[in-house]
Amino acid sequence: MKQIYKDITILTVTHNSERVIESFLKNIDKKFNLIVVDNNSLDNTKLILKKDIRPYKTLFFNQIGLGFGSGANVGLKKIKTKFILLVNPDTIIKDEHLEKLYYAANKYPNAALLAPLHVNDNGNKHIPSRNFFFNKVKHNNINLENFSGDCSVEHLSGAILLINKMNIDKIGYFDEKIFLYYEDDDLCIRSKHAGYENILVHDVIVGHLGGGSIGPPNFKNQWEKNFHINYSRCYIEKKYFGFTKSMLIAVKIFCTFLIKFLGHIILLQFGKLAKDIASMSGAASFLIKGN
Repeated sequence: MKQIYKDITILTVTHNSERVIESFLKNIDKKFNLIVVDNNSLDNTKLILKKDIRPYKTLFFNQIGLGFGSGANVGLKKIKTKFILLVNPDTIIKDEHLEKLYYAANKYPNAALLAPLHVNDNGNKHIPSRNFFFNKVKHNNINLENFSGDCSVEHLSGAILLINKMNIDKIGYFDEKIFLYYEDDDLCIRSKHAGYENILVHDVIVGHLGGGSIGPPNFKNQWEKNFHINYSRCYIEKKYFGFTKSMLIAVKIFCTFLIKFLGHIILLQFGKLAKDIASMSGAASFLIKGN
């Protein structure tokens, strides 16, 4: 057996992922250890996972939805291999992608996190990295025109991460107070603060559909998305900059979406109201709870 199969465990977190999980499983070589943590899917995701036959597979079925970070932590705590590929089920990952990421991980032992470039279903490539949420400097951002080699960056998207197990054990896993969104920001910040690198690997491009891992774009899923992305934005502000600044961010978010809500009513754009209300609710919930 090639060393890569012994050194990497593939970990994914599912939640109502029936639209993408079959394709995901077909693209995963059965020689790899695979761990799937399901966050109480109510569609056919669990059935599809159970029917998938492979020699090295472990399934965890949570009775409640724990959120992405807490779900991932279920697997991260169990895995003993040198590296972990944490990957969303709406990703098309192939052996050649893994081999290049594996090579880079061994090349950069001080890297805690590594990630490839992404390409969406329209064939558009993009860099899954940006400045930290508190860094307002824009002109130093890397882009497809100036990116020509492996690069240590601030933030990497949590959609596809090759994780150095030894390094992440020292940093700590995902913050379980974050249900959805900004958990990758937090992990990348802690990686940098601990003296490790977050490496964007330039010669690996992986297909990522985007949005497929949260289920179909129905009202419930879109409400959950917009509520938590705004709640988590307030939470991470508090974690790194204190209570007062987080309250100011929450008020700003609430007022911004209140203005949008009123504007959409005036313009009769009723289809946008759910996003506005969910976003206001996320900010208001943080203002009430304060954590």
